[in-house]
Amino acid sequence: MVNSLGKVFPADAAPMARQVYHFMADEPTSLDVSANLYVGEWNEFLFEQLVARDENQNIIPAAADRWEMAADGMTWTFYLRKTGKWSDGRPVTAHDFVYTYRRSLSFEIANPYAAFYYDIKGAKPYNQTPGVDPALLGVRALNDYTLVIETEHPTPYLGLILSVPTSMPVPRWQVEKYGKKWTEAGNCVSNSSYQLSEWQHGSHMDFTLNTYYDGPLKGYVEEIHRTFRHPSGANL
Repeated sequence: MVNSLGKVFPADAAPMARQVYHFMADEPTSLDVSANLYVGEWNEFLFEQLVARDENQNIIPAAADRWEMAADGMTWTFYLRKTGKWSDGRPVTAHDFVYTYRRSLSFEIANPYAAFYYDIKGAKPYNQTPGVDPALLGVRALNDYTLVIETEHPTPYLGLILSVPTSMPVPRWQVEKYGKKWTEAGNCVSNSSYQLSEWQHGSHMDFTLNTYYDGPLKGYVEEIHRTFRHPSGANL
């Protein structure tokens, strides 16, 4: 048995229709990790950072399949997987990550995790000052699939910073079109194994496999069902 992304299941696996993961959690106000606390852990199957961490906390490829650190430890170059696609079929590019970091570290967004990124060149003044030119931030695209990140000082741990959920990319065209509602069902476009297929407020969320995803972190189950806890503590 093989799922929608080509993952092969053991011979004794349950039928594909039963390959659904159910869990219960509080309902988030949004899935926008750039602007909201405590939503990153639920987004890890929706959005793929440049790099990820394995079970031993080693940095592994994700949206970028390779990277280089300059001899001075202050310039990192990431080479994105050229076959990466968003769930609407658009290519995932270095420009998406430039937009994401400029947006998430801007004064206006007030990202509660922005200080984690102050090792990046210009990040602190960019984050703490309204109306600053985004070019101040040391993140730029050399072309569609090559991203350069400069730091204020040697930062050998940059990969760890870029692997956290707040480093996940966001789709600019959806953010600009829908504003704060860009993560609602029907508006949310993702670049990892799953896509948001349904969000019934007060009840549940459903996630299904993103068939455009061809990266290294493919999901197994066909569907993820998240039931929201009721404020009273009763399970509905």
